[in-house]
Amino acid sequence: MVQNRGFIEALTLLLLSITLSCASLLPSLQNLSIQSVNMRHLLKWSPLQEACGTVQYSVKFQGEYETHMLNGSWVDAYDCQRISQTQCDLTLDLGSDSDYSIVVQAQCGDQTSWTQLPSAFNRRDTELVAPNMSVSVTGSLIQVDFTEVHPQITISLRVWREGDEQNASSQVIKAQPYQFSFDTQQNGGTHCVKAEARLESLNKSSSTETNCISVPKLPSGWIKPVAVSAAVVISVFTALALGWRLPRCLPRLRQTMCTKKQLPSALLEDWPPRTPTFPCSVQLEPTHPLTLLHPSEEQDGAAG
Repeated sequence: MVQNRGFIEALTLLLLSITLSCASLLPSLQNLSIQSVNMRHLLKWSPLQEACGTVQYSVKFQGEYETHMLNGSWVDAYDCQRISQTQCDLTLDLGSDSDYSIVVQAQCGDQTSWTQLPSAFNRRDTELVAPNMSVSVTGSLIQVDFTEVHPQITISLRVWREGDEQNASSQVIKAQPYQFSFDTQQNGGTHCVKAEARLESLNKSSSTETNCISVPKLPSGWIKPVAVSAAVVISVFTALALGWRLPRCLPRLRQTMCTKKQLPSALLEDWPPRTPTFPCSVQLEPTHPLTLLHPSEEQDGAAG
């Protein structure tokens, strides 16, 4: 099977070279390599310096599936067609644990060239590096965050009080968001954090450095209820004191605020009574006398 695959690859490259024999060729790419860290596969190469203008690059790959099931065809890398950048992220394209052959086409006007990765790539060769870990403190909580973690990576987190690693608390994080909060129960002091990244499918692991951080000691839980109770007692005592003292102070306060003042002499003189006069006489509307009869008198008059 390996010999057949090698024969197919050689034949494919031969056909490519024959097809391009009539066209002007660019020089091959230099420093073509792939870096794979934490299951992220990044293909890189050195740029071509040509007088034709902007050089565009296209990446193709071929794995076992393409070799045996697709008759040795080459598949275009999804995000790496006719690009001007000199790198290509193949993380989503190389989705199986098989050997991949990778080629890069450089094109500038009517000139072109093909360069193949010197050796086949298998994502099992990825380098597992502990992800970036940040530790912060909010009150009595220790917040731990991780960045750039591949979904296949599991993180085992350990938190302990400095000098007591044997009684460390453990937590396993398997999905986004890769973060964890640990409550120190208001004990304060220095606590240490260490994480281990594991890739179960490849049986690989990598650990971070131990990160120790100081947590301020918060007031004990009983202080707040005692303070509230003391405030209530003081308020009640103040109200009782005011209630006992106020009747004694009220007469004096009344004398101070409500002082009697003598009336002016002008208001104390006797004024002679006078009949009000009007500037003009009032004429009343003429009326006619009316005689009111009781109902019994009306009946007697009618009978008579």
